[in-house]
Amino acid sequence: MARMIGTAGHVDHGKTTLIQALTGIDADRLPEEKARGMTIDVGFAYLDFPDHGRVSIVDVPGHEKFIHNMLVGALGVDVALLCVSADEGVMPQTREHVEILSLLPVNHLVVALTRADLADQDMRALAGEDVRDLLKETRFADAPIIEVSALTREGLDALVAELSRALSSATGSERAGPWYLPIDRAFAVKGHGVVVTGTLAQGKVSVGESAVLEHGGEAVRVRSLHSHAQGYESLESGRRVAMNLGGVRIEDIHRGQAVGAAGALFATDRIDAEVTWIRPAKHGMRVRVSIGAAEAMGKLFLNDHDPNWVQMVLDEPVAAALHQPLVVRRASPMEVLCGGRVRVPVATRRKRSQAPPKVTASDRPSAIRELVGDDPNGLTTEEIARSLGASLVDLGDDFEALRKAGNLRGFAGRWISEAGYRTLIDLLRAALREVHDKHPTQSMHPRERVFDLAKLRWGSKPLDRLIATLAADGIVVAEGTNIRDADFRLELSAKQRQFLDRVKEALDAASANVPAPHEITRTLSVPPQAVDEILRLGVESRELVRVGDGIFYTTEGLTTLMDRLRSEFAGRAFEASEVRDLFGSSRKYVIPLLEYLDARGFTQRIGDRRMIR
Repeated sequence: MARMIGTAGHVDHGKTTLIQALTGIDADRLPEEKARGMTIDVGFAYLDFPDHGRVSIVDVPGHEKFIHNMLVGALGVDVALLCVSADEGVMPQTREHVEILSLLPVNHLVVALTRADLADQDMRALAGEDVRDLLKETRFADAPIIEVSALTREGLDALVAELSRALSSATGSERAGPWYLPIDRAFAVKGHGVVVTGTLAQGKVSVGESAVLEHGGEAVRVRSLHSHAQGYESLESGRRVAMNLGGVRIEDIHRGQAVGAAGALFATDRIDAEVTWIRPAKHGMRVRVSIGAAEAMGKLFLNDHDPNWVQMVLDEPVAAALHQPLVVRRASPMEVLCGGRVRVPVATRRKRSQAPPKVTASDRPSAIRELVGDDPNGLTTEEIARSLGASLVDLGDDFEALRKAGNLRGFAGRWISEAGYRTLIDLLRAALREVHDKHPTQSMHPRERVFDLAKLRWGSKPLDRLIATLAADGIVVAEGTNIRDADFRLELSAKQRQFLDRVKEALDAASANVPAPHEITRTLSVPPQAVDEILRLGVESRELVRVGDGIFYTTEGLTTLMDRLRSEFAGRAFEASEVRDLFGSSRKYVIPLLEYLDARGFTQRIGDRRMIR
């Protein structure tokens, strides 16, 4: 598991200088940062540890005007490096950064008393006491404090040793799940296209994977991966990543978006979160929400049942992931209010008096069943996961248990109860009866039209699976994207009946070597359009069977041929040439016939031979 170190601390307390002394890399990359002498945006470097390999270091700004950029850098950090100047001690942004770190999933902190060369022993001691007072009420109370000087290199070895110990304790267990990358930079590289950068927040990504860009929903592909100027085939969470994306234009991508595996991210403007409070908040107050690399304005709504459960309604959509950390600040002045994790990425509107949608693992099966209800449209896996505030991985075993118990049916990610399935059949059959009554001489109809008529909202792969099941259950007959009721019979006029009987007689008289449509036209002295139409009606009425291009048999004639095959070849393998000789036919007829029988399961092909099943 990759690890990341992130700096924190007041402006001008030597964070960037310390990183340069440790790594040899100047993390200030913007000209404006060089000119102003302070970090404005997030900067990055790396340090190689014997026990941990290459570890990314994120340098974040300390100035209050750039606090959001500090949040961008701090999200995803395993070990925080708090820089406090030995000659100044704890300052306002020091306190604010510690507040933010206490709200994020950062469990390990190392303190560097920087600029030690400018402070005597008394000043160093006072600065250390300031730090201890600041941290004593936090989970970082026992954090080691190392006196360092980037100029004289005092304490740098000791600092690296403490960072290594802290990294050894950082398990990274919070980062399991489908991968996603909050985007903090996006730019175009000539000859390569769009490149985005960020810290891989979760999971493992590999070159060639398909992904989704949110918000926006664009399908993209991972063309290449780099971390600190080195190319990789795959990278895991905690790594700084430069990702070359295919399928998107630079104009369509910007900082604050996120890219990830399908199902990892949700475009949302309403989020439920479980938080820890720093300062009290008012119901409905204006706030700034920092999530991933995005900052969005919105309103904060409290909950009477749980003071730590909040809902945020944002002015514009953001990309959010389940369990993703976030921080909430007052709109103005920009004080930190609370921080926590996303519990429901796409939340439903609720009143303050409504209980939050908390579901324990043991409650999930019954909660899933209740959510799906008996709606004939069912619900998708993603919709259920969002409603329960659970990941797709979490729910896998629950869905399987409900399926095995006969409580739910699954169709390519859409779930429906048995009662819902029966209701769906009733609605579908009613719609089919309606279209069959309107078109008595047309048996097959586009399935989308029939489902729209039935007010059934099914599509794509779930619809494919559903139709296959309905066909297997004898509810419908499907041909391509057309369906009919399995019990439907065409109503032929007397004239059509007479014409079809003449065609059937001509087909049966020829045994296996049936005449082609143009030969029927000539024999019966009728227009070719009439023959084509009666053949269609014959197939749809199930009196004729089309086994190949221009090859039709009557149902009775095909049954006779199958009986002869069974009688002649039962219990042994045979070749197509033997069938040709048996019927006195040719490959023109025999090969399409045998391929049709293969598809029906009457015969099984074994190399160049076949057997009757």
